[in-house]
Amino acid sequence: MYLKKLEMKGFKSFADKVVLNFERGITTIVGPNGSGKSNISDAVRLVLGEQSIKSLRGSKLEDIIFAGTEKRKPLGFAEVSLVFDNCDHMLPLDYSEVAITRRIFRSGESEFYINKTSCRLKDIYELFLDIGIGKDGYSIISQGKIDEILSTKPEERRRIFEEAAGISKYKYKKEEALKKLDATNENIKRLSDIIYELEKQLNPLFVERNKAQKYLELIKEKKKVDITIYSNKINESEKRLEKLTEEYETIKNVLSQDEILITSQRNNINEYEIYIKNLKSNIETTKEDYFKRTNELEILNGKIDLIDEKIKNKSENLKRILESIDENENKSNILSDELIKIKKNIYDLNMEKNELNEKIKNVSDKYDLLKYEEKEKETEIELAQGDILNILNSIADKRSKLSACNSMKDNALEKLNSINKLKEQFEVKIVEKENDFNHITKEIKNLNKKLSECINNKESVEKEYSDLNTKIVKLKDLIIQYNLEYSNIKSKISILTEMENNYEGYNNSVKNLMKYINKDNKLKAIVIGIVGNLIYVDKVYSTAIEVALGSAIQDIVIKSADDAKILIDILKRNNYGRATFLPLNNIRHKAINIKDLSNEAKENMIGIASDIVQYDNILENIIKFLLGRVIVVKKLDSAILLTRITGSQYKIVTLDGDVINPGGSITGGSLRAEAQSILKRKDEINGLQVKLSNYENETNIIKNKMIEFTRNKQVKEEKLKEIKSEVDNISYKINELKEQQSILDFEIKKMKLQIEENKNEIEEIIKKIEIYKTDINRYNEEISQMDKQKSEINQKIENYKANHSNKSEILKDIEENLTTLKIESATNEQKLQNELHKLKEKEKELETIKNNLYENRKRQEQLNELIKQLELSRNEHLNEKNNIKEVLKTINVQIINYESELNNKNHELERKRSVLSAFENKYSLNLEKKHSLDINIQKEHIELENIKNRLWDEYELTLDKVSDYLIKGNIEQLKQRVFSLTNEIKELGIININAINEYKNIKERYDFLKKQFDDLNNAKETLKIMIEETNKIIKSQFKNNFELIQIQFKKTFKKLFGGGNAELIMTEPDNLLETGVEINVQPPGKKLQNINLLSGGEKALVAISLLFAMLLIRPAPFCILDEIDAALDDANVNRFASFLKELSRDIQFIVVTHRKGTMSVADVMYGVTMQEKGISKLLSLKLESA
Repeated sequence: MYLKKLEMKGFKSFADKVVLNFERGITTIVGPNGSGKSNISDAVRLVLGEQSIKSLRGSKLEDIIFAGTEKRKPLGFAEVSLVFDNCDHMLPLDYSEVAITRRIFRSGESEFYINKTSCRLKDIYELFLDIGIGKDGYSIISQGKIDEILSTKPEERRRIFEEAAGISKYKYKKEEALKKLDATNENIKRLSDIIYELEKQLNPLFVERNKAQKYLELIKEKKKVDITIYSNKINESEKRLEKLTEEYETIKNVLSQDEILITSQRNNINEYEIYIKNLKSNIETTKEDYFKRTNELEILNGKIDLIDEKIKNKSENLKRILESIDENENKSNILSDELIKIKKNIYDLNMEKNELNEKIKNVSDKYDLLKYEEKEKETEIELAQGDILNILNSIADKRSKLSACNSMKDNALEKLNSINKLKEQFEVKIVEKENDFNHITKEIKNLNKKLSECINNKESVEKEYSDLNTKIVKLKDLIIQYNLEYSNIKSKISILTEMENNYEGYNNSVKNLMKYINKDNKLKAIVIGIVGNLIYVDKVYSTAIEVALGSAIQDIVIKSADDAKILIDILKRNNYGRATFLPLNNIRHKAINIKDLSNEAKENMIGIASDIVQYDNILENIIKFLLGRVIVVKKLDSAILLTRITGSQYKIVTLDGDVINPGGSITGGSLRAEAQSILKRKDEINGLQVKLSNYENETNIIKNKMIEFTRNKQVKEEKLKEIKSEVDNISYKINELKEQQSILDFEIKKMKLQIEENKNEIEEIIKKIEIYKTDINRYNEEISQMDKQKSEINQKIENYKANHSNKSEILKDIEENLTTLKIESATNEQKLQNELHKLKEKEKELETIKNNLYENRKRQEQLNELIKQLELSRNEHLNEKNNIKEVLKTINVQIINYESELNNKNHELERKRSVLSAFENKYSLNLEKKHSLDINIQKEHIELENIKNRLWDEYELTLDKVSDYLIKGNIEQLKQRVFSLTNEIKELGIININAINEYKNIKERYDFLKKQFDDLNNAKETLKIMIEETNKIIKSQFKNNFELIQIQFKKTFKKLFGGGNAELIMTEPDNLLETGVEINVQPPGKKLQNINLLSGGEKALVAISLLFAMLLIRPAPFCILDEIDAALDDANVNRFASFLKELSRDIQFIVVTHRKGTMSVADVMYGVTMQEKGISKLLSLKLESA
């Protein structure tokens, strides 16, 4: 491996793109101070991962990007690339050439690439581990590095020995393992805390779970007993309902028969009423018809007079039209005679025209024939003369071709020999290329197999990566959702707490008084609280309790009646208003004793209001005073029924807030929400705080999961990058091989095609030679024939010229005759056109007269028809007039008959109405009976429905599904069992049903985390063993290589100093992991002393000795020395150069120098100059060729 090339653009003073190509051996870089020589070694360090801008001789990042000059603008980024020859695969990449690139921007960002594939700085660092190349390695030594090696502490100097000993890789692995160990310890600690917390939760949850299971068993038994009791009540109710329904059906049938009779009678009356109504309508209609007919008679008389007038006018018009027809017929006859004469003239002229045309045609044909014959002869002469020229040209052409054929025949024979030789060469090359092609095909097949495995692996890892990513996104969304919910709940708690503290929803008098009390500790001591704040109600009963309490929800509970005086005085003094006080020592109650109530009453009620609410024992008198005589029921129907049972003694409240007051008055309707908020507020705050705690726990669990998934995702991401890199490498190799294969294939095909072309060409050449021979004979014969043709054509031309002169005179006479005939024809044509125009005018005039005749006759017919129609219409009107007179007589008789019938029908209608009234009285009595039964049935239905609703409300069961829950036993005994079960459930106290699932979930989580905890401990032990093993390798390699460097250092020191002695000493020989390294030297003629006492030149030579010793023990692929010979005198420079030349057989050296001794051993020299101020330029020189 060696460094092939360095490319820079925008780095420090190298504004333009610069490429340095390096050879094996020694390359020197020279130039005046400030020209930018050392920028080249800085560029190499930058690519190899140097992060310290100070080490690159800058104070900030912008200093290493071209900053511009007076003439040039600054650049936004700098880019440096190193290209290595990797044929020996010292770098663990499947590329024969590796390019490392780093790009830095003014924003501070850096980009790294390996063979144009984006990577991390870490990837580049790991690539060069333990081969002496890297930012901390000994392959790049500057003058400052020389001073650093000698002047640093022994512990810091150890780093360069570690690189030379090849243990950097192990130290790196050890550091990675230590990081993992710290992370594992942190995870163990975190899991230990979580497991401890879960163990604290498990024991109480175990007790709660057992309690919840017992509760569920009791509830299950109670459910069966309740359902059996409900089923029995439903059966009894259904029997009562059946009896009432039978009675109802009987009375319903009687009513049905009565309805039929009444309906029949009413229909009869309706028919009479309709008939009378129609009769009245007929009378009115008939009278209207009479008046209508009278009007029609008058209208007809007017129409007859109008028709008589029209007939008179039309007759006069007809007379005028007949006169016009006679006049037009006379004109038409005269024009017809004139047309006959014009047509005869036209016929005569046409005949004359045809005769002239015939004569002209005959003369023209004769003229054209003679003219054509004359032209033919002229053409024949011209053609004959042309033939002679063609024959002369052909003779010259044939003689030229004859000469060419002889020449081409000779050339073809030469080309035939040349192509045969070329064909033999191609056949040999094809065999070689086909062998190379087959070898590449096998290699591609193996690489494709490997690529397929990598791609399958990549797809699998990508899917796992994608799944983890999806999970992380979902968890993030869930955290956002939980955080929103958390904020909302917190906000609600804050609002509700503030409302609680400000007594929102209370009357101003109560609110102001409580705020006043809270400021005074003495007053606070006498006040227990407001009723609404002292009781807890399940939200199912909250509306009922609110309504039951009414304004008493704002009553203030105090310790004694005397305290009330103090508080009332405060109200008066501050003008706060009024309030009600409930002194504990003064309140007496007369609550309902549930034992005094009947079973029927108990069945229809939920309970007494004071038993439904929860409160402190000291408040018992107060609560029973307020709610002890209030019964709570489900619905208003139950309340009404209970009022009847109890005789309206108590206040009864429904769950919806409807109230039946003692005495029977009922209050109901919609409710406002203010009171509700007072009663529910504390319960809502407690519920929200529990929710808040749950969200916190859930969020922590999700965050832990997300950390775990993120770690897994990073692992998959790393693996994916490795696989992608491998896929890219294999693909690159395959593409390279395919490209080579394609080139080979192209070359093989090209050569085969060339051979085929050669074969074809040989055949073509042989054919051509034969053709050439044939053509030579043919051309000789054709030249002889053409000479004969030329003589025959010359004779023909002489004959044509003799016949041409006789025909010219005949053509002139024919031409004069043709002109005379054409003049006569034109005169005839003019006469013909005049007669045709005259004919057209007369025909047009005749057509106009005929059209007038047609129109007049048509009008005559129309008038005759119209007069006829008017006479018919007059006769029709006269007939119609007589008919109307007859109809009027008939209508008058009909009106008299209708009025007589109307009187008779009115008397009959009054009689039928009397009969209907008797039927309706009987029907009303039966309807009252039916209504009474209907009410009783409805009550029974309500009762039945209430029982079914209770069954549904309590157990969500319908009657068809209760059979699975029914049990045998006496109903009274079952009722007693319900009572005992209720007490047992109450004795269990508050039940956490969720404890069953909570215990299960926490137990599962505990077991899972315990397993993780054990796995982490095992991983911890594995990491400890690995670190211990790594330490052993580091110790062993450091010790062995230190001894080798010690031996070699003594040799190189003596060689460079020309004698003397040198020694490397470990500061802590027993601590090989951390020991520093001291350097003691004894130049020739001096005592053994510490290096700090040496001169600058001696120090430099000691450092060079140590560097060369390390290179001899562990050679680096290349070494960059930046002016390390600056402090040496000429004699030492020569020794240094001589040693450098010796080492260059195995190591590539790039030396920045201005010492002639060093330059003298260079194989290639680059010169750095600044032709343009601030811009470095390069000049190169190969010294071997100079």
